[in-house]
Amino acid sequence: MFNIKFTPEAFFMLPAALFLDFCGLGLVLFGLDDLGVLDLTGIFIFFPWLLIRGKRLPSLAGRKSGGKIKKFFAKLFKNKYLRFLTPLIGETTPWIGGVGFFWTASVLFNLEEE
Repeated sequence: MFNIKFTPEAFFMLPAALFLDFCGLGLVLFGLDDLGVLDLTGIFIFFPWLLIRGKRLPSLAGRKSGGKIKKFFAKLFKNKYLRFLTPLIGETTPWIGGVGFFWTASVLFNLEEE
């Protein structure tokens, strides 16, 4: 589904995203709240990385593979402005941020090869 090369970026960013998302899911399952600590951690880890990667803005519009849903999510996570807003709004929304894997999706879509 995702065409990701094993790079140092993938080695560091994907496990960090998965860790934060699973921690959020665990907190929701036990009915606990972290008072935004996981959200702030994700913002400080992933936003600078997205800014550094901002030079390339790959697009899936020219691809024949993939469905409409993948193209829609790719726009949400790869668009010049929405790639910051989508995980920010998703992760800071109560309960949705704990259940949704927004950091992981953001990393996966931004690591995907052109």
